[in-house]
Amino acid sequence: MSNRSDVPNRPDNQPDPGAAKTRPTTDEPGFVDGIPVEELVRLTREFTARITNEDRQRLALELNESGHQRTVQSSAPFLLQQFFTGKIDLDLELSRRYPSSPLLSSASFIPEPGQQAKHGFALFTSQDNAAALSIELHGSSGALNIGFLLQSMIAVRFVLGATTDLHRKRFLDLVRRPNGIAFLWTRERWERDYLIFVVRERYPRLYAFGPNRFDGACRLTPDGLEQLVTWLGGFWTGSAEPESQDNVEESPPDAISW
Repeated sequence: MSNRSDVPNRPDNQPDPGAAKTRPTTDEPGFVDGIPVEELVRLTREFTARITNEDRQRLALELNESGHQRTVQSSAPFLLQQFFTGKIDLDLELSRRYPSSPLLSSASFIPEPGQQAKHGFALFTSQDNAAALSIELHGSSGALNIGFLLQSMIAVRFVLGATTDLHRKRFLDLVRRPNGIAFLWTRERWERDYLIFVVRERYPRLYAFGPNRFDGACRLTPDGLEQLVTWLGGFWTGSAEPESQDNVEESPPDAISW
């Protein structure tokens, strides 16, 4: 019987051609997937700036269609004037003005997202229950009340009137994006209470403004935003029970249409 091995002889220092070629599991310091970190930061900033510019152009077109473009410099808040003229990054400026807004990581909904009802109530709370955000929604007109609660003692409320189906659906589509800025306001724009959602890497920040009164700010989780969008969609996209004609007259006539 031969003692020869079936494996061909080769020098000990010669690599096995059949051995799997493994790639290092970690990158070199300062690199991610072979790309320098500085380059990734630059690309991310350019991408964010492009999205912000597209949002600015979209909003400017909406203001032009509604006739508000002519009154931006005379009646809009200075923050919005600077944003619409491209002089500031709205995301960075809002972050600077509200640097420590609370993270509201727990959420409850009545009814549950996806279920039908004429009225709804949502509550977002921080982990220590020191801060909370409440949203009351009335029918399918888009009218809602936003409340910021601090230490279960002081509440600040914002009231948004009815909006059109087109505006509501567009808003839901915009906040579903992983990055972007979306406004939720009525035909009166900045003259009445309004909301600004800023989403970065699917993490949303919500800002509420009451002209000449007060502001509010908070942060939500990606899951919280997804649940909120689904919940609002149940009322706003036709799956919720329609509002009766009697309730429609509770809103001012000029708030029903754009």
